[in-house]
Amino acid sequence: MAKNRWDDAQLEILKDLIARKISLARAAVILKRPQSSVQIQARRLGTPFPGVRETKALLKAKIEEAEKKATLR
Repeated sequence: MAKNRWDDAQLEILKDLIARKISLARAAVILKRPQSSVQIQARRLGTPFPGVRETKALLKAKIEEAEKKATLR
């Protein structure tokens, strides 16, 4: 099985996705690579994706904030 090497352009895209707080799953789709590969590469860069629990907590907080704003209007 041949390994698909990461080129400089893909690494820059990955860094940008991490900076924009894109999820691991979405980044994997954008880069057309397995989630495990994307996660490993992010860790090697020193910028790992947040864990599932942290991601869900942030999403829940955003939803609650949006609902709170909607009820105040």
